[in-house]
Amino acid sequence: MDKNQIVINTLVFHQELQSGVPQSVMVDWVHELGLKSIEIRREYIKDFEDELSDIKNKSLSYGMDVFYSIPDVLYENHLLKIQDFELYCQEAKEMNCHSVKLNIGNFDQIITDDLKAITSLSEKYAVTVRVENDQTEDNGRSVKINNFLSLVKKQGGKISFTFDIGNWLFQNEDPIENAKLLYPFVTYIHVKDIDASKKTVLLNEGIIDWKLVLSILPDNVPVAIEYPILSKEAIVSEVNKLIVT
Repeated sequence: MDKNQIVINTLVFHQELQSGVPQSVMVDWVHELGLKSIEIRREYIKDFEDELSDIKNKSLSYGMDVFYSIPDVLYENHLLKIQDFELYCQEAKEMNCHSVKLNIGNFDQIITDDLKAITSLSEKYAVTVRVENDQTEDNGRSVKINNFLSLVKKQGGKISFTFDIGNWLFQNEDPIENAKLLYPFVTYIHVKDIDASKKTVLLNEGIIDWKLVLSILPDNVPVAIEYPILSKEAIVSEVNKLIVT
């Protein structure tokens, strides 16, 4: 894998996040690792005005791509949350980010006006839009995700998929089979390993054949490391495991 494909999701620095270190500082840390991409988590932003500005300035200085992970859904009570979605797009633009990721939420159908609104805002703020499989039944089941993305594609929408390799196990689904099913929609990957007790562990220490899953999925998309890691040395080791795949 090309090193420039690798993204560091700030969950890697979980202890520092918990202690209040702003994610703008983590942009420096990712740069020091020799990487070109970071994924910012909205739930850990405390001072939106200053932190978004700092992330923008640093990412521009380092030539770094910024991804935005948002712990919210597109649909709530079967309605598109268009005002919230625009807020997230605006925040992304303010930190030089060109990619937003949410979960699907509860929807009955996708109407053309919804997709037009999403497309209009994504073009206005110059962001791509992705949904992800999380660890919940509502947003982590392949049947629902495949149905949603198929409907979007059928109607000409521009929403793609972040494939989280480890999260499928929390719904007792097979990441290998889901990689085959959802391959056409995948534009971003979250790589992780899970042990038999469903705890996130370092790569090769769990039960997921993550290398096989990666070999099935598109090989030219960004791949994020997204789990707590306790030391810089361990982060470097995880990065190297990806590089040699």
